[in-house]
Amino acid sequence: MNRVPLRRISARRLEETSIYRYRRIRFLRAHPYCQVWLAEQGIAETDALRQHGRVQLNGVQVSVPLSTEIHHVNKRRGADLLDSRFWLAVSSQAHRQIETNKAWARAQGYLRDF
Repeated sequence: MNRVPLRRISARRLEETSIYRYRRIRFLRAHPYCQVWLAEQGIAETDALRQHGRVQLNGVQVSVPLSTEIHHVNKRRGADLLDSRFWLAVSSQAHRQIETNKAWARAQGYLRDF
């Protein structure tokens, strides 16, 4: 009997990952600044975009952290991988904060468990 090794990733998931890579780049271009940082500071993303990432915070002009990663509010399960309604463009520092402080992230709406 010839044994065929199991695929590590299904053909469908491989295709979804390819689509995700493309959409991820487009999403990060559309949201160049960390959405978590902006939300925590009470600054609208449109204001940050209009001011090219330089905003007033407590009377001081500061640079908004750049987004470099996608955080999946609903995790990366199934169809949620490609559903950008549940994506946040975040800096690596904000992503670490979400992953290490899950109770805080859930309270802020940055993480959901279904």
